[in-house]
Amino acid sequence: MAKSINNDKNAPQEIPKLPHGQGSISWIPERKKYLYKKNVNGQRKSVLGDTVKEVMAEMGRIEKESTKKIAVQKAVTLSDAMFEWLEIYKKPKLKKTSYDTLKKTIRSRIAAYDIGSMRLSAVDSDMIQRHLNVLNEEEHLSYSTVKKCYDALNDFYRNRIASRKIEVNPMLAVVMLNKENIIKETKKIEFFDEDDIKRFTRQAALIRTWSKKPQYQYGFCLCANIFLGLRAGEMLALKWRDVDFGSGTIYVHENLQLVNNPNGKPAQVYETQSLKNYQNRTIRINSNAKYFLELQKEHSGYTKPDDYVCCTRDGNHAAVSYLSSNIKEIEKAADTKVQAHGTHIIRHTCASLYFRKGVRTELIAALLGHSVDVCRKTYIHFEEEQKKEAVKLLDDYEINYKF
Repeated sequence: MAKSINNDKNAPQEIPKLPHGQGSISWIPERKKYLYKKNVNGQRKSVLGDTVKEVMAEMGRIEKESTKKIAVQKAVTLSDAMFEWLEIYKKPKLKKTSYDTLKKTIRSRIAAYDIGSMRLSAVDSDMIQRHLNVLNEEEHLSYSTVKKCYDALNDFYRNRIASRKIEVNPMLAVVMLNKENIIKETKKIEFFDEDDIKRFTRQAALIRTWSKKPQYQYGFCLCANIFLGLRAGEMLALKWRDVDFGSGTIYVHENLQLVNNPNGKPAQVYETQSLKNYQNRTIRINSNAKYFLELQKEHSGYTKPDDYVCCTRDGNHAAVSYLSSNIKEIEKAADTKVQAHGTHIIRHTCASLYFRKGVRTELIAALLGHSVDVCRKTYIHFEEEQKKEAVKLLDDYEINYKF
């Protein structure tokens, strides 16, 4: 190795002149140390030591560690990195249900495809865009499913940029598909019309003549919810202390959600959660809802403040599957035109009643616990009907002149 004349007479030994690209070593008199500066894999590194040999050895160790780290990073797949991001950054801030949903999206919409097994460092904008196109054009997935995948990737890469793990965000060039270009049709909102509401509530509220007990375990609750519009989880979590017949109000502040069980058995368990975006709300009990809630209390064996309104025969909270099963039985017996067995049919029916009575979207959103934007997107066809009816009102305007 070539050596240069030591310009600092106080330096205890000669400082080597390193080849181009190998950095430089200097003597720091104030600290009586040697300083070695060098670019290692694109990053500026500095090492202090008592001897030239010491700083060169330490810099060699840093180079070896950096090269090893880069090799490991290059071997990491996109799905591996996203699962790690999920555990480190998302799990602490997400509700259990939201965490489970995001994990399912990564597992089924990214890890299960070729792009998931690609080296993270090799994934670029074109690959991501082609993957989203495949979900639409070949898999025929819904807009919301493709959007969840897009949002997960977008959030992941924003985190990579913020943590300075990458310099270029490939998602900047990726575009989310327009709804018009989605092959699979958006699922239509199903709800009961006035005739179906009458058929459903008449059947759901039947009392057995021989036992004087309700024919359906959750019939009264389902009927009441047609006029309340609670989410299924909100109805399951509702307790009698939340229902104030005196003031005619219900305090909605909790949600029972089915989440993955970390212990494995059973696979899923119900967990009490706060409402989405902490949108606690107090809603008025209209006369129809009050009628069915009073029937529920009259025929229930569990009416203490901490008892569940919608409970099983042994007093435990019900499950969404129990409600769905009751809805299916009632619809079949009532011969309703709409035979949609999911619990959303009840909530959507309540929304339809509000919209058809001309209630403002902002107020409906507050009653249902939606944001205004989500309410408009979910019930856009109802809002369009309102606009048509509003325009028709001008047909009655009389004019006193002719052209």
